[in-house]
Amino acid sequence: SRVGLAESGTVQLRKFSKGMLQRVGIAQAILHDPKVVFLDEPMSGLDPMGRREVRDLIEQLKHEGKTVFFSTHILSDAEALCDRVAILNRGELRGVGAVADLTSSVHGKVELVWHGATVPRALQTMGAECHITGDTVRALVPETHQDAALDALRCEQLRLISLTPVRSSLEDYFVEKLKTEQPLAEVRS
Repeated sequence: SRVGLAESGTVQLRKFSKGMLQRVGIAQAILHDPKVVFLDEPMSGLDPMGRREVRDLIEQLKHEGKTVFFSTHILSDAEALCDRVAILNRGELRGVGAVADLTSSVHGKVELVWHGATVPRALQTMGAECHITGDTVRALVPETHQDAALDALRCEQLRLISLTPVRSSLEDYFVEKLKTEQPLAEVRS
C-alpha cells in the first residue's frame, strides 16, 4: 500500500503500465524494511502524481532514518531529495558533496532587468543571455561581470529596474564541470 498498488493485487504484471512496474520495483526494494535502500531511476515512467508520491515515499524513508541511494538523470529530483550527491558523467565521478556546497561552488549569475529594448554591446561581449519582451530586457550575466554590466547600462543611459541574484542548481554545477573538465572535487562545508 505504501507505493499505491493495494488495489492492483489481482492484475497480472504484464498488464501493468511502466509507472506501475516502477512501483512494483520500489515495493520490492522496501518490502523487508531495510536500513539502506537502492533505487534505480525511481521516477522514470511516472506521471506527475506518481512522481510526487515516490518523492513523498523517499522523504518518508529518510524521516524513518533509512539511507536511500538512487540514480537519476533528473538533477532537480536529486537536488530536492538528497542531502549529498555524487555526480557521474560517462562513468567518471565528477563531484561529490552536499547539494548546497556543490551549487554554491558554481559561479553565480545575476539577472538585470531594464527598460529600453537596447542591449549594450558590452553585455553581448561578456556572454549575457538577453531576452527582450516589448520594451523590457532581461539579461543573465555572470556575477563576476555585474559591475561591468551596470557600467554598460549607465553609459547607454538605460534605466535599471531590478538586479536579482540567480541561485545555481545542480544542473548548473554539472554543466560547468563538463565545460571546464575540472577533476573530481569533494566540497565540504
